[in-house]
Amino acid sequence: MRIASITCETYRLPLREAWISAKYKITHHELVLTRVETECGLTGTGWCTTIGVGGLAIATLVNGYMAPILIGEEPRDTERLWEFMWQDLHFAGPAGTTTQAIATIDIALWDIKAKAAKMPLWRLLGGARSSVGAYASAVNLHLTQDELVAQVERQLSEGYDVFKIKIGRNEPLEDLERLRAVRKAIGPSRTLLIDSNQRWRAADAVRHVTLLEEVRPGWIEEPCLSDDVAGHARLRNSIKTPVAVGEQLCNRFEFWAYVRENAADILQPNAGKVGGITEWMKIAHLAQFANLTVAPHNSLELSAHLVCAIPNGYLVENIEGGNLADFGIQIEGPRIVNARVVPGDRPGHGVIFDEDALAAHRLDPTAAIMRESSAHGGF
Repeated sequence: MRIASITCETYRLPLREAWISAKYKITHHELVLTRVETECGLTGTGWCTTIGVGGLAIATLVNGYMAPILIGEEPRDTERLWEFMWQDLHFAGPAGTTTQAIATIDIALWDIKAKAAKMPLWRLLGGARSSVGAYASAVNLHLTQDELVAQVERQLSEGYDVFKIKIGRNEPLEDLERLRAVRKAIGPSRTLLIDSNQRWRAADAVRHVTLLEEVRPGWIEEPCLSDDVAGHARLRNSIKTPVAVGEQLCNRFEFWAYVRENAADILQPNAGKVGGITEWMKIAHLAQFANLTVAPHNSLELSAHLVCAIPNGYLVENIEGGNLADFGIQIEGPRIVNARVVPGDRPGHGVIFDEDALAAHRLDPTAAIMRESSAHGGF
């Protein structure tokens, strides 16, 4: 089996409502979708998403630099091809746009690999379980307290027992009052996760999280700038709440820095950011060696396969408005039943995109992209 062609396109997908967190206002996602075709007729698709900037750069790397050197290669040689791509792009940067470009190809290769084996991806990767629980997530810092409670009560009615709430208001007592209201709504036995989107420096994070421990958070996610490993280590040694990180980390070396410094309890790799499935599995095994839990960031459709493959996975994130189905661009994918995700038995990752729906959102790679800054000043 040989690779016959690789094509990559970028789509700009509007959110139904803007996402507003402690640091960001997000109005669009950019979907970078890569299609790999083989000489024998098998086709794989891979993708990553950005929060509104960078998609065209990723697609340019794939189309202009990676596709030409991968034609004729054996697509099932995922380890060899991943290392080849990473080394080839390393001078452009070992993480970020480069690993996102690699991810779109690598995910497509694993789709082909699983189809060739006539197996669903989760089983080919390890088959630890056939379904996985999901937690209810939303970007909701801008909601009033009453709106926030109403959102959580609706999620409760849908069968969820674990909820993630955005925090990071300018006045920490506002965060506490909002979390008290959510804790009252969900009761004492359900799990409440909190996410501050890199809002604080370490010293501030210690004060804020200590204040919020009254509501017994299951974790504090992204408390500090993701580059500040020492700050996270300081925080983890100063609070009772587990620390979750990984949304902004881009390869196994960045995750290893956190593990080495005892700076995290939960690792949250995103397959679309770390270089795809090949690298994601290495990070999951790294976490297993350190006896840590993996709770992947976003990308429910792919994350379900990955967590089903490993023994140290937690739950997958079901973020309101952020899944492929929410954008109306997916014909088929994993099913969510009573807050559990079932990736199914279709060979490959099982995601089938709606090409007609996507066509309306295709970006012209030569056009200027008019957008507002994603930076947000807080509340």
